[in-house]
Amino acid sequence: MVTVGDAGNAADPPTGRGRVDYAYRIATLDVTIAEYVAFLNAVAKRDPHRLYNERMATDLLVAGIRRSGKPGRYIYDVIGPSGPAQSAAATPGNRPVTYVSWYDAARFANWMANGQPEGRQNKRTTEDGAYKLRGRRVKRGMAVARNAINPNTGEAPAYYVPSEDEWYKAAYYDPGLGDGAGGYTLYATQSDTAPGNVAGGGPNLANYTARGLFALTQVLSLDLNQSYLTDVGAFRRSVGPHGTFDQNGGVWEWTDMDGSRSPIRIIRGGGWTSFYTYLQSTYRLGNVAQTASSNAGFRLASSVPPSPSDGYALVEVGHPGNREDRTGFGRVDQTFWIGTYEVTIGQYVEFLNAVAAADPYGLYDQQMALVANSAGIQRSGASGAYVYAPIDNFGDSSARPITYVSWFDAARFANWMANGRPRGSQSGVTTEDGAYALDGATTGEAIPLRSINPNTGAAPTFSIPTEDQWYKAAYFSPRLRCGRGGYYLYATRSNEVPGNQIGDGTNDANYIDDYSGTFFYSVTQSRQIDPGQNYLFDVGSFTGTRSHYGLFDQAGAVYQWNDLDGATGPSRGIRGGFWFAGSISIQSLNFAQVAPDREENDTGIRLAGPAS
Repeated sequence: MVTVGDAGNAADPPTGRGRVDYAYRIATLDVTIAEYVAFLNAVAKRDPHRLYNERMATDLLVAGIRRSGKPGRYIYDVIGPSGPAQSAAATPGNRPVTYVSWYDAARFANWMANGQPEGRQNKRTTEDGAYKLRGRRVKRGMAVARNAINPNTGEAPAYYVPSEDEWYKAAYYDPGLGDGAGGYTLYATQSDTAPGNVAGGGPNLANYTARGLFALTQVLSLDLNQSYLTDVGAFRRSVGPHGTFDQNGGVWEWTDMDGSRSPIRIIRGGGWTSFYTYLQSTYRLGNVAQTASSNAGFRLASSVPPSPSDGYALVEVGHPGNREDRTGFGRVDQTFWIGTYEVTIGQYVEFLNAVAAADPYGLYDQQMALVANSAGIQRSGASGAYVYAPIDNFGDSSARPITYVSWFDAARFANWMANGRPRGSQSGVTTEDGAYALDGATTGEAIPLRSINPNTGAAPTFSIPTEDQWYKAAYFSPRLRCGRGGYYLYATRSNEVPGNQIGDGTNDANYIDDYSGTFFYSVTQSRQIDPGQNYLFDVGSFTGTRSHYGLFDQAGAVYQWNDLDGATGPSRGIRGGFWFAGSISIQSLNFAQVAPDREENDTGIRLAGPAS
């Protein structure tokens, strides 16, 4: 899949299509015969919903799948292609699947969203997930809207049939047109000129019928024993503006009509039988959702998970539109991502070595080395050649949470992550712009999150969470109140005061246990404070204690910055309590608002990812 960014782009004036207010992913290629065969073998040993169409084997123009065996023991295999003209169809299973209805595409999306399970066609495999395909409306031939939450995962569906606007934007919208203002081409090959149709590696080519000639054979007449499909991506230089192939020609592709309930769905892009006008952005074709034909297939879309290569683990927080807590916090209307753990000393060292050989904006605080209770980073060398390394402080400090970071430091770390962790001086492409337009600011009012990172043209992939995002990730559970959703008092899935001894218990945190009457510090299990003692554990050390969504250490250890409501202002929030505070500090009822340039050994960073 490829990411389509430039959120909030303008619609295409001639059609009113193509505006999408969020980043998303869409498949580089159409779903192939081989992929559909894997689907059938997983869920269609019996096939009550007719995911297999016999024309997939008998129509030699596109044939690619054969079924053998008896109901309950069906087996599916790739076959073909037929005919002599196969220069662009070298791999039989790599051609796009055809004879699939919108319902077949939706069931494939469900299967993908549910983790590609094996078994009967039921609500855990094909009948629910991205789409609820049960009930009277479906029996009457009505296509259904996409689920906001996949009931099998409790999260937004990971895969789905793209909306028409998503499909249109991926095909025709180029953010580089109009001197960077963005614009649309008439064809999905980055061109306003009709593509050629000779199979090969040149630019602006597609599998369609030009001047009466079929692309694969280059003759006028139709040979009923010849396959006319080409391998997905065979026109390897005819790529769309975001990196997709074959959104013109090959097969028409199913889309969603903005989630409406209707017997009709739109197909787009033209197929191997189409004339050039059918490929144009101005041409849309309504099709009965139950129809399956020889020139229609599909590709999937997806929400945008941050890449694991970004080096910072995140979890998805679903159930958008949840109710706020009695405190007034916690309602979030979008699915979003947030860090599984706090940012560690080791991750911050990597950041410093990447951008702080000279450190004009004070990303390093000398207290990071001098205050033994939380110390973790030593700086050596002279300005322009600074080098940073973790300290051995009662053991390797790399996996402990970073402290002595201001909100401005956290925002610069978020910028660096959102810009792809670049190396270089502290500038607009490393730390000074990206998620936040800091431009050298180290004091004064905090700055709101950008909707678009100017360095990527897409929504920022990392940011500081809002207070509602942090609060929801910490305290909300959709399982409370008989499945209506509710909030815990502590970020440990509990309304009971946590313990504070290290281990795999389900309700523990790094704070002063003032509830049991011991007043013991967590690390030492002693009442006495030792100025030379480290009081931080590695992140995630309370292995059995986490929030409903799987976050560690939102209770105790160190407070974590939040963006309040995201507006410009003279203060920012911190939440979660810390190692030198009691049980009240780690309750959902407790919060603080402080100056954004505050740096102390009680506060660290947890990043959020994109919202959708």
